[in-house]
Amino acid sequence: MEIRLAFPNEVDAIMQVIEGAKKCLAEAGSTQWQNGYPNADTIIEDIISGQAYVALDEGELLAYAAVTKSPEKAYEAIYNGSWEGREPEYLVFHRITVSRDVQGQGVAQTFLEGLIEGFDYLDFRSDTHAKNKAMQHIFEKLGFKQVGKVPVDGERLAYQKLKSNV
Repeated sequence: MEIRLAFPNEVDAIMQVIEGAKKCLAEAGSTQWQNGYPNADTIIEDIISGQAYVALDEGELLAYAAVTKSPEKAYEAIYNGSWEGREPEYLVFHRITVSRDVQGQGVAQTFLEGLIEGFDYLDFRSDTHAKNKAMQHIFEKLGFKQVGKVPVDGERLAYQKLKSNV
């Protein structure tokens, strides 16, 4: 699997993956991503900002995620828990999505593992909808802990992974 920054000419392919994810979320009864977000403008902004990452296999785009650097305003308002550790900076994974064609094949886990290993950070955070059981399962397999809730598009479960600095 190749993991790299996304190119502007990949917006359509990224949106195809996102549209498939929106259908999966709707089928699971989730309201996540059912309001027009994320859209092509969001992805273009991610690319321009240098925070859009893709996973490819033999040139086929399989997965997408935005990786942003702290601070994340909504994360400052965590409730029913708290962030762990004392790292001054952290990375946030947003808009994580995998092509419907490869769901359940470990692509999301491999993609996120690659991103985590590729960044010189010790604190990684993300959030997901309570009904997004697939994403919760992936976070837990990767060693993320649910540490509370954050006010993102209503309410989201907050997840955090702390890497050892050894």
